[in-house]
Amino acid sequence: MTYTVIPNQKEEFVFLACTGDMTLDEMTTACRKVQLVLAELGWKRILVDVTALQTGPDPAELFDLAKLFWREFPQVGRIALVVRWDQSRLAKLLETLVRSVGTCLTVFVSEEMAEAWILENSKEPQRPASDSLPKTAAQSDLSKVSLLCHVL
Repeated sequence: MTYTVIPNQKEEFVFLACTGDMTLDEMTTACRKVQLVLAELGWKRILVDVTALQTGPDPAELFDLAKLFWREFPQVGRIALVVRWDQSRLAKLLETLVRSVGTCLTVFVSEEMAEAWILENSKEPQRPASDSLPKTAAQSDLSKVSLLCHVL
């Protein structure tokens, strides 16, 4: 497989590193493995590093990834996504899609900044981002997000 999942026991987040060429199926498998670890440990934070990926998802696959995040990830959790500059355009689109349905995902080009953000208030109860929609409203807006993706 082209990914590594590492639970950070000290800081209570899961680190996911993706490398090489990953298919959408492999990305889905990696995300589900992370979600199992989160559920098992009761954590709500993920740091994802895709800087070593050789290929990225196309816009339709990006929408599928967004659905995976908002359906499976804890509503009050945080996802930090570390990308290279050349990956930032698609990553920001993914951030917009995921945030539009109420999941807190933020894109970074620095792993240090991503880790600082993921650890921010880590000992306090986590709340959804202020610009997030509740899941029930987000589910009703899925068709809008789908339309946005098809337009792109």
